[in-house]
Amino acid sequence: MKRTTVRRAGVVALALTSLMGVGATAQADAQRLANCGDGASFCLFEHDDYAGARQDFLFTGPSGGCANAGPLNNKASSMRNPSGRRIQFYNSANCAGSYGYAAAPRSSDSDLTNNNFDNLTSSVKSVNP
Repeated sequence: MKRTTVRRAGVVALALTSLMGVGATAQADAQRLANCGDGASFCLFEHDDYAGARQDFLFTGPSGGCANAGPLNNKASSMRNPSGRRIQFYNSANCAGSYGYAAAPRSSDSDLTNNNFDNLTSSVKSVNP
């Protein structure tokens, strides 16, 4: 009788430990995807899955603004947009021409290939949704 009780307690403890580990990992992943560095409004990454060089953007004011991709010009492969604004991607500098992709507010994309904009971003513009 005592062995059965001890086994059950061990199984329950193991199951709870596993669930706590999964919860902590999921929470860490959500936090990692939700933010850019130093309170930036938006960030681009050189490689898929938020890897490689990162370019942070800080858009302020009611009208947002345009910014060139800098060192990630035609090299961005993933992005995070923790802001409440839509971010439009342009394949020309200074947000010239029409945009080719728009990131929804509070979104992330680990691979821009699925949006046909992998390694094409030259500038980005922040606009109210």
